Amino acid sequence: MHYLPKTALFLAACCTLSAALAQDAKPTRSNGMAAVVANADRSLVSAQEAADFGGLAGFEEAPMLRPRAINPGIDITRPEAVADGKIKSPFPIQVQFRSLPDAAIDPSSFKVFYGAFKVDITERLTGHVQVTPHGFSLDAAKIPKGKHRLTLQIQDSKQRVAERELRIDVD
Repeated sequence: MHYLPKTALFLAACCTLSAALAQDAKPTRSNGMAAVVANADRSLVSAQEAADFGGLAGFEEAPMLRPRAINPGIDITRPEAVADGKIKSPFPIQVQFRSLPDAAIDPSSFKVFYGAFKVDITERLTGHVQVTPHGFSLDAAKIPKGKHRLTLQIQDSKQRVAERELRIDVD
C-alpha cells in the first residue's frame, strides 16, 4: 500500500507523456528517458506541457536531498532574483559550470529536465545556445505563465554529476 501512490503517479505520467508525444511531438531517446523535441513557437515549454507534465507540482515539490560529495558545480547567474519572486517571459538564463581541478566539464553531457516528471527538454535549449565547458547564456527563454521547475545536469570527465534546480514563477 505504501508504494501505490507513487506507482499511480508514475503510470499517469507515462500515459500523459505517451499521449502528448503521439499528438504533436517527435520522441527521441536520451539516456533511457523519453525526450520531447522543439515546439513550433520555439518555447522551452508550452502551456499544455506545463499542465500535462506537472509544472506546478514540480515547482512546489521539496528539493531532493543529496549526499555531500565532491562534484562539479552549476551556478545560475540569471534570471536574477526579484522582490516579488515573479519574472516576465521571455527572460534570460545564464549558467556557469564549475569544474574540479582533476577533471574537465563534459558539455555533451548537459541535460535539462522539466517539471515533476522530469521530461527531457535539452534539445529545446541546445537548439538556441552552445553549451561550453564554462556554461551557456540564453537571451530570451519563453515559458508560459505559472510556476515551473527546470533541473539542469552536467557531468565531468570522471562522470561525476552536478544537478541544480531553477524554480521560476512567470507572470
